[in-house]
Amino acid sequence: MNRRYFLRLTGLSGAAMVALPGLGYVSATNKEAAVGVIMQELAYLKLDRKGVEQYVEDYFRNHYINSSFKAQLNLKTCYYLGVTSGNSRLVHEIVHYYLISTDFFLNKMDESRLVKYLGIYNAYARSCSNPFSFLYYPPEVV
Repeated sequence: MNRRYFLRLTGLSGAAMVALPGLGYVSATNKEAAVGVIMQELAYLKLDRKGVEQYVEDYFRNHYINSSFKAQLNLKTCYYLGVTSGNSRLVHEIVHYYLISTDFFLNKMDESRLVKYLGIYNAYARSCSNPFSFLYYPPEVV
């Protein structure tokens, strides 16, 4: 192996190592990444996929993530690396608002039921439900 062949091989392999992950970032849209983040984070629940997609559409409609390249890069990185809500504020925010926009708390946090999207959460339009209320968990009669 001569020096020129080695340099060509090293340059091509280095370019491939940089370009291939870059193609992955370009191939998935931000909305697909957000849906993937929600589905990964709430894998223990039965989620309505169409409801998750509708939530992402509604969430992105008036959110700063549309104009912030840094937030878009952060979202895709969290999706590809499997970052949880404990490690990322963006993932925590997306999952948090998704859960309060569904019927999960109205159904007393029943993990066996299908979680359906009700509409983007607005505190002025819908009353705040307290999932830790004694009405959800009445005291047991002894």
